[in-house]
Amino acid sequence: MIEPYRLRVEARVEPREVDVVNPELSWALRSDADGTVAVSHRVTVRRVDDTAVLWDSGARHGSSTRLRYDGPALSPETTFIWTVEVEDQKGKRVAAESLFETGIADWSGVAWIGRDPEPNGAIDASDRDSEPPVRPTLRTNDLKPPLQLRRAFHTTAVPERARLTVTARGLVVPYVNGTRVGDDELLPGWTDYRTRIQYRTFDVTALLHEGENVVAAEVGEGWWSGFVGFDHRHHAHHYGTAPQLLGRLVIDDADGGRTAICTDEDWREHEGQRRWADLLMGEYIDSAHGTPGWTGRGFDDSAWRSARILDADPGPLIGQRDEPVRVVDELAPVAIDRSATRTIIDFGQNLVGRLRLPASPDHALRVRHGEVLDADGELYTDNLRSAEATDHLRTTTPAEPVFTFHGFRYAELSGADVDPAQVRAVVLSSDVEWTGEVTTSSPFLNRLIDNIRWGQLGNFVSVPTDCPQRDERLGWTADVQVFAPTATLNADLQALLRRWLDDLVAAQLPNGSVPDVIPRSPGTTLFDYGAPGWGDAIVLVPWTLYRTYGDVDVLRAMFEPMRRWLDYVAVRNPDGLWRSGRGNDYGDWLSVDEHTPKEVVATAYHAHATAVAARIAGVLGEHESKAALETRASLARTAFVASFLDVPGRVRGDSQTGYLMTLAWDLAPEDQRDALFARLVEKIEGRGARLTTGFHGVALLCPTLSRFGRADLAYDLLFQRDFPSWGFSIDNGATTIWERWDGWTPDAGFQTPEMNSFNHYSLGSVGQWIYSDVAGIAQTETSTGFDEVVIAPHIDSRLDWVNARLQTTRGEVSTRWERVGDEILLSATLPPGMTGVARLGGQEVPLVSGTRTVAALATSV
Repeated sequence: MIEPYRLRVEARVEPREVDVVNPELSWALRSDADGTVAVSHRVTVRRVDDTAVLWDSGARHGSSTRLRYDGPALSPETTFIWTVEVEDQKGKRVAAESLFETGIADWSGVAWIGRDPEPNGAIDASDRDSEPPVRPTLRTNDLKPPLQLRRAFHTTAVPERARLTVTARGLVVPYVNGTRVGDDELLPGWTDYRTRIQYRTFDVTALLHEGENVVAAEVGEGWWSGFVGFDHRHHAHHYGTAPQLLGRLVIDDADGGRTAICTDEDWREHEGQRRWADLLMGEYIDSAHGTPGWTGRGFDDSAWRSARILDADPGPLIGQRDEPVRVVDELAPVAIDRSATRTIIDFGQNLVGRLRLPASPDHALRVRHGEVLDADGELYTDNLRSAEATDHLRTTTPAEPVFTFHGFRYAELSGADVDPAQVRAVVLSSDVEWTGEVTTSSPFLNRLIDNIRWGQLGNFVSVPTDCPQRDERLGWTADVQVFAPTATLNADLQALLRRWLDDLVAAQLPNGSVPDVIPRSPGTTLFDYGAPGWGDAIVLVPWTLYRTYGDVDVLRAMFEPMRRWLDYVAVRNPDGLWRSGRGNDYGDWLSVDEHTPKEVVATAYHAHATAVAARIAGVLGEHESKAALETRASLARTAFVASFLDVPGRVRGDSQTGYLMTLAWDLAPEDQRDALFARLVEKIEGRGARLTTGFHGVALLCPTLSRFGRADLAYDLLFQRDFPSWGFSIDNGATTIWERWDGWTPDAGFQTPEMNSFNHYSLGSVGQWIYSDVAGIAQTETSTGFDEVVIAPHIDSRLDWVNARLQTTRGEVSTRWERVGDEILLSATLPPGMTGVARLGGQEVPLVSGTRTVAALATSV
């Protein structure tokens, strides 16, 4: 029997802010029998309060697992039930249903409110201690307390339905009648606020009462007005100078009446126990300034100030596009080191989040955060640069920050004496579904896989960032594009990356250039002009989304912007060699022991991205554009060969990355590839199976070796423990992926503190090869969304078994291979509608829905 599950609307689970006209409805399939095939599907949509069907798609033949709504206009602020019914080849039908709510179309009466900006009107001097227990630093001196905003009102009956919609220019934590609403963190996340600010809607029906009610919110600076990045000429106030709140509580009564409580001057405002809060610098909490009960009923706010309307225009509001940041894990200490002046807690894992701390009523507790310890066993913080990453607490109850986060494994406590065993590390990440998993018989390889996963967890916090600890945390485009093939297998990032691509398009310059970081902070021009491999993210990230999820809509949305980028490069380099307009030109960033000429990297990327864009044009039926792009890609390849293959079997620079780009992207004529590959192998083996590749080369390293028949050498690199290697970092304590191979070495110690993160994801791009070649889950060249798979693991003597699963948009694929006596047994399970082949020991066995096992002698694989 076939069964639909994993129902999504616009790639989200039961969203309440759907404001697209024709949302995409999608589902996956599973079956309890082999060989099951979906022959048709049917989708219906109705209002939750109406039995009449609003839209019926009718029976649609085929095994597709997505359908775009094309019925009557969906009324705003309405809950809909949608049902998908799937029929198998035996005529059996099974249905599943889910919900979604449409967004807000009319923002009348809603305004941005905040603290009175008039001098001496915003902060009560009487609320300040003459001798504060925590003195601000130069960077925190001008930070103001977060906003506490509340609005009391009365209802005459228990509501039938109530929805609270909130957003912030900054970060917001909402409350109704003293109860925190939802479990979102860092709401509403970071977008290009000039063009889009996301809002969230919550069902608060159960929180309201007859009589007095209170809606409240605490609002911090966040990315809106806090410190962002490392441009010290414009380090903060990128979008505004102070946080603001916008929201609306809509209450529907049983008799059909509706009441709207909007953000306006009827709200009251006062500072509270959070004395300052900044994403980079940290948070200071002092309960001496607390206003207990302020979020609930019965609180006297007569001494509070009236909030000010700061902007009557709601601006470019959009419904939440992806899953928000949430608490995804909690870790207890694994080791505690106490001295007379400080306590250092080791949580055993480099993570992103904050601490939950016990009460410290008598003295202020200072908490510093760091990724590693120095040679003396003290907290190492030099690599944080200007980010202070320091929290202060003096509280009568357990507490934790809410408007900051840190990248750390270790926390140093000083000042107040608290029980460190009670401290917990709260892990934050965008709460996406983790769709992929690989486990093996090798503890070492499992640690590497975990390091890749933790690096992704910590660097997908609202936006995909380069690092979570120092004064940067920016959405570097190259980092995303090289890691996206791994990241999109690990987790469902369809919605998050599509939303991030919206910010990329919003930041694209009129001349077509793509900035190096997205969102692009308006206060800095350091990264405006895209570099090779960075700007090309506008082509390569959408292509990854298409390949992984079958998302053709992202190609349609991005085709004109990507073509503008490619035109920007081509106009400046009409002969195909990318010499001009290379922006900051980072080359093969952070390679080690070898340098790849930047013009080699640039021209290779231009040829590759243009060829991919030609394929995209073909998918979209843009035939003239396809022909033009193919001609341009051919020109770049010809120029690359003529200029950089000037010695037979050699690429200029003679670096591993140069050969990898040439081979992986088919830049050289076929009759030269064997010699080029032989030289690549010679260079790797000549270094004792050690790599030299940077960000760009490392993503191509193992896949290219496997493609050309040397998976054994790829495994040698994977299991290498000498410097430079993934194993070297693991043997030296890494629990995430380091930014650079030489972040720490026994001879040189720590690398330059100006750029030395111990939690990155770029060099973890080998994860894609672990799925495809170690676990054996890959697609055919023409497949999208894993509709046609190739299950062909490369067997290695260092492994006895490998288990893997991958939740695709069609359903879950799982594989296992193991040694049983003198045989290798390979088992593969495919969901309904997916086809493929299994390859092992010279055999090629066709696969359909269900489980199939293939056996081969170990000596034959």
